[in-house]
Amino acid sequence: MAATASARRQSLAGLARTKKSEGSSTNVIRRVAVGIVVLGLLGLVGLWLAGFLTTPKEVLAVRAAVDAQIVELERMARGTVPYSEEASSYRPLMDMARQVPDRYGDQARREIGRFFQARETAEVNSFFAIPPTQRAAELERRIKAEEARSARWEAERAQREASRKDAGSPAGGAASNQANAPTQGQRGRGARTEESRNAWAKRYIDNTSADGRARRTEYRRAKDQKRISMGLEPRR
Repeated sequence: MAATASARRQSLAGLARTKKSEGSSTNVIRRVAVGIVVLGLLGLVGLWLAGFLTTPKEVLAVRAAVDAQIVELERMARGTVPYSEEASSYRPLMDMARQVPDRYGDQARREIGRFFQARETAEVNSFFAIPPTQRAAELERRIKAEEARSARWEAERAQREASRKDAGSPAGGAASNQANAPTQGQRGRGARTEESRNAWAKRYIDNTSADGRARRTEYRRAKDQKRISMGLEPRR
């Protein structure tokens, strides 16, 4: 009997030690988990304070300007108002995007990309929103507006070149050119490189339906044919 009682006591003592050890291990695991969660939260707070988890005010300004333009472009796409590139000029938007700090350049480019996609959608859909009998005249109106705009831009460019030449001595002219030249970040922000064009094309395909792309192809073909009939070369 004494031996049996002793064996029971030893067994209970061993079980108690095992439970205590398991409880200690569980507490350690809990502490480690809590520590990881706390560190993660601190990291998120740090990223938020550094601005990585928020949209910078410069990008928000570009986004608001693009949204305002898109509202008008959607009206054009529905045929509520006539389509006009003059009413949806991208130059002010590009100027805003160039003022965004370089580290936020990608976000600014995405906002500008939304504008260009909305404008192209408006151009195509507004064309098909008018009666077929009026489409030839509408194409002619748009093409003449494009040619007038191109001529105006060319005249402005020539005037800028003339102003630089009239700036004075070669040294003065060089200084004027350097002062008016965009920074590397500005050139990169405004220029459409092969990579940016490919990225835009991918976004366009991802965000448009097959029917929308077929409409775009049909519209471009009709516009090219109209330009040829007007004695102009097709635009690419």
